[in-house]
Amino acid sequence: MSLFVSYKLRFHESHVRAVPVCDEAGRTFKGPGVDLRGAEATTILTLAGPYRAWIEEREPGVLLRSLVADSAKGRVLLTLEPMTPEQRPRVVRIDPPHGEQLMASARELEVMLAAACIEKLRQRAT
Repeated sequence: MSLFVSYKLRFHESHVRAVPVCDEAGRTFKGPGVDLRGAEATTILTLAGPYRAWIEEREPGVLLRSLVADSAKGRVLLTLEPMTPEQRPRVVRIDPPHGEQLMASARELEVMLAAACIEKLRQRAT
C-alpha cells in the first residue's frame, strides 16, 4: 500500500509536491499538499532511479522532466524533455498493473518522502 495519495517530482525545477495518505498523527491527511524545494527536493529526486531505469530501458537517452505517481488510479505519468528545440515535452502514461508495479519499485523514495512530509507537517503545526 502506498504512503501517498499522489506525488509529483519536477526534476527540471527541483520541486516535489506530495499528498500523503496520513498526517503526522496517523489520521487521514486533510489540507494542502506538502512542497519540498532545494536540498530537500534533491534528496528525494535522487531516489527516482526505478522510474529513470524504466523509461531508459524503453527509450535510451531520454531525459525525465517530471513524473506523477497516482496510487488511487495505479497510474504513473512521465513527462519527457524534448529531444530537439522544435519538439514539446511528451507524456508517457503507465496504467495498472504496470504503474502499480513501478510505484512499488520506488518504495525507498516513498519512505524518504514520507519522512520529509512528516517533518514539514510538524513545522506547519508550530
